[in-house]
Formats: sequence, structure tokens, C-alpha cells
Amino acid sequence: MRFRAFALILCTILLASCSHQNTNVPLQPASDLPGGLGAKESPMLADLVRKGKLPPLKDRLPAEPLIVKPFERPGVYGGTLHMIHDSPDLAILKIAIGYAPLLRWRSDSNGVEPGLAKSYEYRDGGRTLIIKLRKGLRWSDGYPYTSADFKFYYDLCLDSRYKLRPPGWCIVNGKPMTVEAPDPLTIVMHFAGPNYFAHLQLATGFWNPEEYNIPKHYMIKFHPDYNHRYKDFTEFDKKNLTHLNPDRPTMCPWRLVSIESAGSKVVFERNPYYYMVDNLGRQLPYIDRIESTLIRDSQLRVLRMLAGEVDVEFRLISLTDLTDLGLYMKGRNRGGYRIKLWQEGGGAMSAVVPNWDQKDPVLRRIIRDKRFRRALSYAVPREKINLVVYRGMAVPQNSVISEQSWHFRSAEGRQLYKQWRRAFSEYDIARANDLLDEMGLKRGADGYRLRPDGRRLTLVFMVGSASYSRRENDEAVMIASEWEKLGIKVIISTPPGPEIANRIRQGDYDVTMIGESEMDLFTYPAWVFPVTNEYWHPLTGKWYETGGKQGTPPDGAAKELVDIFMRIKSEPDLEKCHKLVLDAIRVHLREGPFTIGTVGGSPAPVLVKNYLHNVPDTGVLGPWAVSQPAASYPEQFYLESGGRRQ
Repeated sequence: MRFRAFALILCTILLASCSHQNTNVPLQPASDLPGGLGAKESPMLADLVRKGKLPPLKDRLPAEPLIVKPFERPGVYGGTLHMIHDSPDLAILKIAIGYAPLLRWRSDSNGVEPGLAKSYEYRDGGRTLIIKLRKGLRWSDGYPYTSADFKFYYDLCLDSRYKLRPPGWCIVNGKPMTVEAPDPLTIVMHFAGPNYFAHLQLATGFWNPEEYNIPKHYMIKFHPDYNHRYKDFTEFDKKNLTHLNPDRPTMCPWRLVSIESAGSKVVFERNPYYYMVDNLGRQLPYIDRIESTLIRDSQLRVLRMLAGEVDVEFRLISLTDLTDLGLYMKGRNRGGYRIKLWQEGGGAMSAVVPNWDQKDPVLRRIIRDKRFRRALSYAVPREKINLVVYRGMAVPQNSVISEQSWHFRSAEGRQLYKQWRRAFSEYDIARANDLLDEMGLKRGADGYRLRPDGRRLTLVFMVGSASYSRRENDEAVMIASEWEKLGIKVIISTPPGPEIANRIRQGDYDVTMIGESEMDLFTYPAWVFPVTNEYWHPLTGKWYETGGKQGTPPDGAAKELVDIFMRIKSEPDLEKCHKLVLDAIRVHLREGPFTIGTVGGSPAPVLVKNYLHNVPDTGVLGPWAVSQPAASYPEQFYLESGGRRQ
């Protein structure tokens, strides 16, 4: 309440001091605007062509450009989009404006579609993947983009001197793929066994495309094998940082041109060789420039948005940054913006994660007993957490992945998802105590339960501090209080964020907490399948990732899940793969929960200025792997005449 009052007072002062902008501009017919729909390219590029500084448009577009149908209608060219970001690595910007994959996730996350590549094909029973590029693709500096660029990236992965290694998705039966580039438009990947979901990995996140899209013609200048001035890859790494080097060519719709104000502001300009056009054959993007300001403090971000200083924001508006969505709604007229309610897609806004691979053998046996994990789940006060932490705007439920996932679009899938979401989620302290009694975990004289070795049953609950994650910290305190009622001694530990991540990977924790959401388990299986070195199965996952060379071999339910995942990887029929995912969920219902949810399903408010158009009304923002909002084509966003265009 104090924060709400504080924010309202500050916003009132700030808004009152702002100059009144004409932000509620009536929507004009695009044909009546300067340039209209007759322009096939941005006037800023047409001017460079006239001056002889840029080739004509026909020489800049590929022979088969990707055609995008605008969400509302074709837009007009020009203007500057004002945004904010929260970290110098620009991750929030990259997931919004920096998506240039070979294959793209569809905007509805229901599979992939062509991107830089026009097609893909599996051969040899899934052991070979052939990618065909669009003819005439060019980097932002005009140099041809070819299969040699991907081959250059993968050669770096195989170079023991360099930090890159073959990505996990290309490793089958413990062996990495081999790559050929038989001609400029063809990439051939050979795997040691069936690998039918490699193409999905090419579309996943901004980070995968950013890693494999390396401009060979530019980067060889800093490669020690091509330039003997360099003895190692130190300078190469510096030049390859897309968020720090404006000279590095890109395939993205906007290219970084400057870093200003001691790094607090970045400026992007349109890529003159971008490969997309609208349905009228007009080159995208519509918007010329993007300026983004670094703002680390969440309350200051809120004030900037309420003051109308931000043209669009997707991921930095959340119920954790703002105690009341009504604050944004109330400020719409003053700020000249509208609010679109996308979906967060969270299966668990905060998932409580007991360590399946606990190194203490006695505690490991306890945690691997499903009765213990169910007792912990029955003691989670979900309704209270929803009211106190989420202002009643989320859904009390157990830990699941995103409801919008394509795995659950069949009638069978939807029904199973509902069952999974509800499982072991009611608040029932008596039932939880009965389960612990049934396990033989008797209480000592002090009321705490004893382990089979006679020691007090204690769990160290590792979460971020209140300054790192106020939401998780508040939830952990409430959950620990309830677990104490079960006779479990709970110690809340708040190490620094990087230490938490490292301790999870090493398996050095009892219980931790992580937000859980995912749309595609084929490319990001970790929440359901113990095949990566993270979350509830760090050492089992490490065993899988290293082909059994490190980590802990899976047994029990973990082995059953690993076996299902192996079947999925070698199955060419997509529908059968979705059914195998449902089989894995049934294992979770029978032997779980492996992670324990609190709430999920909260809305994800999106702020859009009234003069910005073609922003979709819906989408899913929680899971990063499916690359929203970048997969919804921000290239077709445009600024209406009369709005703030510079």
C-alpha cells in the first residue's frame, strides 16, 4: 500500500510536469500520409540511393523475400521508436527486435516457418538435415550471406582453441554433427542418429541465431588463422559482441549504430539489406530508428512508462514491478498509450524445486519418495500467495509448463493439462502430515521430524534476496512457515544470483525456486525431461549431456522420462511426438510432483503508444525460447503521422 501511494504521488507530479503531447491522433488513411503506400522503401534509403551511396532496392532484396502480412494494415515509413532496457547485454531488446533465424517460430508458437532459409528437409531417417537459403541474402553491410557463414561458425565449435563447443542439440549418441556447405545456398548437417528436432533449435530464442549467424567476411579480420597479427581469439571475441560492436554486420531488421551517454543509450537504424517485404512488396521494417535507454531500477521504469516516454514495452511490465495493474490503466489518457493484455504463459510464476540429485544419501532417499514431495506441495498456501504477492490476478495451481504450448492443443492434451495443473495443489496440512507419518518420519521432543539416521529433518531453502527477487523471497517466507507446521526445519538462504545458478548446476542445494514456463519441450525439455544440467535434475541431466561420462545415471522415474525423450528424438511423426509428451506428463502425475508450483497464468500487460500500430492484441511473453515478441514481426510495426516520430 505504501508503494502504491508513493507511485501514485510521484506519477501525478511527473505527469503534471510533462508537456502535453498530441498522442491521441485519429487514425488516418495511410494513403493520405507522406510517402503513402506508393513508396517501396524508406525515404531515408531512397535518398541514399539517389546520392549513389546505396544500391537500388532490387539489388538489395533477395530473389525470394519473406512476405509479411501486416497485423492491421500496411504502414508508412519513418520515425524513431523509443524503448527501454534493463541490462547492458540488451537481452530485452534482442528478444523484441533482434530475431534473424534460419527458421522462425510462428507467432502462435505452433511450429516453425521459413526465415533466412526458404526450406528444410530431413533425409536418411533423420540423420541428415538439409537447409536451403534464400538466394540473394545480404548482411547489413551488403556482403552476401551464404552457407559459408554457418560453416565458419561450426568450425569454431570444433576448434579446441576457441570457447564455443558443438551445441547440445547437434550431439546424438555422444557424437557431434558434421557440417557441409556444398554450395552457397545449401547447409548439410549430418548426425550420428535420428535428430528430427534440430530444425526447431535453429529457430529457438534470439541466442541460437545470434550464435550461428557469424559474418565470416568481417570476423576473419580478427581470426588468428586469417590475420597473423592475432595470436588468440581475444580480439575476435570483442568484435563478435553484437551489443557492443556497431561495426559488426547483422541480419536483423535494425543494426546497432551507436552506444551513447556512457552506455546508457543505444541507437539502432534500419538494415538497408533486410530480406522481408510486406504484402505490397514494400521493404520492411517500416520504422527507421530505435532508441533505447538503460534503466535498471524497476520503479523508475514504471514512472517513465506512465509519463508517456516509452513507445512500446513488452517484458518489463509485470505484476512484480507494479503492485496494481490499475495504475497503468489509470494513466492511459495522460500517457497517451493503450494496454494490451498478452499472456505471461507461466506454468509456475515461482516453482519450488527439490533437488532430485541431492548429494546427502539420506536426504536424497527422502526427496525421491513421492510422498515427501506431495506433502511439501499440500502445504503450499497458494491462495494466500496469489492474494498477497499477485493481488489475486494469477491462478493457484501446481507446477506445469505453459498452457498455450502446442503439446496440449488436442482434446486429450487439454484434458491431461487440466489434471496436471490441479494435481496435489490443494492446501491440506493434515494430509501432508499423514504422508510424512506414513514415511516413518517421526517427530522428536522439540516437534521437528527426524531423518532415518536420527538427525533433525532440515531443508535449506535457497532463494534470491528481496532486492534480487522480492516476489520469490516473499513466497519462500510464506512457504517455509507452512513447512515448519509439518515438523520440517527450514532455513532460508539468500546467496547472490550467480552463486544460486552455479550451485544448482553442481547439485549443491536442498530446495530452490525458479520461474517455470515453456512452450516447446522438444527444444527446451528440462522442466519435464531430466536431460540437462539444471533445475530438479542437475546431475542426472549432466549424465545425459555428457553421454554418461559425468553426473549420475538416471533411475526410477527419471530413467523412464529419459527413455521417452530418446524415443521422441528419433520419431519423425510430429503427432506421435506430442503423444509421447503426454506419456511423460502421465509419469509426472504418477510419480510427481518433481517441482511444486504456487501460481501461474497471470496476464502480461503490454504498453503501446496510441500512434504505434500493427502490434498484435495477443501473444505469450513468458517463455523466451519461442522468441516473442520478435516472432510476431515487429518489422511491421509503424508510427502514425502526428505521433512522436523523432
